[in-house]
Amino acid sequence: MGTGSKSSHASYAVGPTTASEADDVVAEAPAEPMSDEEVQAKADLLVAMNLMEEIADPPFAVDPEDEVPTDPVERYDLFVGQVEQAQEAIEKLKEAGASDEEIEAHTKALKAQTLAYLNSLDEDDLREIAEAKGFEHPALVGLSGKGQHPLVHWLDPAYPGDIPSKAKIQAAALSRYNELLAGKTVGGMTLADLHEIEGTEPPVSGGAWKATPDEVASSAQAVTASIDAWNEAKKTYGPQSQEQRAEALQTMLAAEQKLASADCPELGEDLAKAKAEAKSAVDEALNHTYVHAKDVQPLVQQALASGQLSETEAMHLGGHQLVALMRPSTPESEVESLKALAAKRQEKLANLDAGYAAHVAMAPGGDQPLNLPPAGDPGAPQAIAAWAKNAGDVRDMQTDVNAWYPYTQQGGASDTPYAEHPALGPGKYLHPGDLTSDFKSWAAKQKLSDLRTVAGELGMDNNAKATRAQVQNYIAASFNKKYDQQAIKDKVNADVAKKEAAKAAKAAAAAAPSTKPDDGLASDEAVQALASKLPAKGTDSAAKPAAPAAKPVKAPKPGSFNANVQAMMAAVQHAKATNQDLPARVDAKEVASWTFGAGTTASHLGGIHAKTIHAAPDGSPWMFKADHNHGGALGHTEAAASQILALSGVPSVPVYHHKTKDGTAGSVQPLLQGAKPFTSSPSQWTQTQVDTIVRSHVGSWLISDHDGYQDNWLQTPSGGLVQIDHGQSYKFFGADKLSVNYDPNGVTPIHQKLYQAALSGGLANGVKINPAAAHPVIKKFESMPDAQLRSVLHSTAYEGAKSGVAWVPQMRSRAAKALKIPQSQVTHDQIATAFLDHAVERKNNLRENFSDFFVQQLGLPSGASLKHGGGS
Repeated sequence: MGTGSKSSHASYAVGPTTASEADDVVAEAPAEPMSDEEVQAKADLLVAMNLMEEIADPPFAVDPEDEVPTDPVERYDLFVGQVEQAQEAIEKLKEAGASDEEIEAHTKALKAQTLAYLNSLDEDDLREIAEAKGFEHPALVGLSGKGQHPLVHWLDPAYPGDIPSKAKIQAAALSRYNELLAGKTVGGMTLADLHEIEGTEPPVSGGAWKATPDEVASSAQAVTASIDAWNEAKKTYGPQSQEQRAEALQTMLAAEQKLASADCPELGEDLAKAKAEAKSAVDEALNHTYVHAKDVQPLVQQALASGQLSETEAMHLGGHQLVALMRPSTPESEVESLKALAAKRQEKLANLDAGYAAHVAMAPGGDQPLNLPPAGDPGAPQAIAAWAKNAGDVRDMQTDVNAWYPYTQQGGASDTPYAEHPALGPGKYLHPGDLTSDFKSWAAKQKLSDLRTVAGELGMDNNAKATRAQVQNYIAASFNKKYDQQAIKDKVNADVAKKEAAKAAKAAAAAAPSTKPDDGLASDEAVQALASKLPAKGTDSAAKPAAPAAKPVKAPKPGSFNANVQAMMAAVQHAKATNQDLPARVDAKEVASWTFGAGTTASHLGGIHAKTIHAAPDGSPWMFKADHNHGGALGHTEAAASQILALSGVPSVPVYHHKTKDGTAGSVQPLLQGAKPFTSSPSQWTQTQVDTIVRSHVGSWLISDHDGYQDNWLQTPSGGLVQIDHGQSYKFFGADKLSVNYDPNGVTPIHQKLYQAALSGGLANGVKINPAAAHPVIKKFESMPDAQLRSVLHSTAYEGAKSGVAWVPQMRSRAAKALKIPQSQVTHDQIATAFLDHAVERKNNLRENFSDFFVQQLGLPSGASLKHGGGS
């Protein structure tokens, strides 16, 4: 049977196999009859597995067209195509209702076959295939010659291409290549040896000016001196600081340019080494510094005059990006990517200007009402719907453009940054809440039938049965993410169904006594009423004078009605206690405008970052954590983590990004007054405290915070429980694991302490891990639109990517895999995008991940119910 290009369209007879063949390919068939879908999926799987085997060990082909290619890359591509067919067939089996055991058996068989095929290839074939698939310098891995060759795993199509284990293999090769560039040997190879193996030319001299070895050494020293001068200029403050920084930056780039353009054949590879070391040193000097738009202004003006930069590039890129464009060592692919980015930004800015002009024509803002036409006028519904959609687009564009515009020449170096782009000026941002209020004031004067027509223009297909409030909210959802159009349509359908069911029930109940169904959760009054019927714990029941003393009241039996009521009351009281003790969240813009008093050191508060205590305008104590190493990126991160937790209902102290008078960036937060350390051991924890820790774990996993050890937990004055210090959020993002044993800091987070105690029987009698406790938090996170999470994390992603925070290598690897480019060509914006994509992916997988975690790692079958919308 051939495996040429015709094979995907051929017909195959699927007959019985021998016992040994069946064991290798499919799991044991179920006793009950299979559906047509399941039969077809199994047939597809069998064909794919057979073709994989033939590609790995080709039979003699009578027809030359059916011969398996001898080229290793072509054969690998054929093999991967069949693996993908097999994976699709397994997915169809899963959809058709095949058991988990059967799916697992098929998956294992598939992985065994891919592993056997790749292990059968020799090292030269593996290198050739890996290089064709984008792996850089494959000859630099597998140098020990022991065990399985790393490229076997990197090429294995049974595993996703973006998993950390594969990224580590590429990272090892790139690290070893950098060692070769620096003049070292790797596995007995020199740089020249490697390029001979690869069949490529090593970096050689070929600059613009002839230099002697002494002149090259002098140029290298000049680069070092200019870097020192740049590092000193960064520390200056005052009227002359901007000018000094600009001059130092100009000198450093000129020194690098001179060395990069030197031609000295006498030095051979040593010249390439000197240039590589200079590039690396300048990279280091720039990567840990915020380059202000005015720092590069003189360089940009020169580059514009010489034609090195276009107007589009000069006006639409930030400081780091402009420097990259002007440096001779920047790879051509990155240069082209930056030029494309500048053009894209110019287009976005033009779209924003046009959209904003159209918006203010109908929504002038301030105290003026909307200038919308009456909804019943001819053509008005279409115009109003277009305005609503445009308002949402403008708000999104304002958020997007403002993330980079202040760092450009026109936004950060101009005296009139908003003259040509008023949509970005102070007070010009569209506030969804204010716009919704203005819209509803206008809508109150319109006929419901006309508003329904407007909603229909926006895609509301059940508008005829929607109420006024539902129609208004549906239209407002175009520019206010508080509302969800699909959820509103679903509610309309549910209301209609409920009314119809009520009518039917009324007719059916005409001859029978009616009963009121349970509405779900009890009100506070109902809970108190139930509680009043329970005997008070630890006291005697009231007795008549002549009656004997009542017996002591026993503790309610776990799982009984009384126990459930008491647990419900305890949960309500705990939530109220925590929330009333937490400082109120203040608008971030307001906090940014505050001037805090002089600070005092706060080393007693612990942690690895320096902290100072300051007085807020109202006199309350606030803590400031400076971020000296990353220019405030960590401040953005902790502020975003705090906001994300608050949106889900997980108790958290509000944190804000802040800059002090001297320009030091970091985070600031109010102190939690009257709180005390949560020092008790797991055997003393109550069910309410355990449920709180489980809920907090969901939030900690979403923000990738693995630093929640017990010292970072406080008990509030009213008895609530709250985790503090989310400064390590996202530090291990992309490499972390949702595991009972994952502890990258070696400090045992409190949720791990809880789970380990539960597994070893160390919790109090009757206290247990309840997977259902995680459900409200998961549900809240799921209801958060992807765009909202991206918006909250925008500064975290882009500032973190520029400043090289801990998660950057992981996200650079993900971006490279997704874009199919070398890691060295990945830009800061692409790294930030990979971060945001992974954050959204984690949010959307919370339910499945925690269900698997509770079932597989903690042995709690009830955790499976999370996949179906809740818990027991």
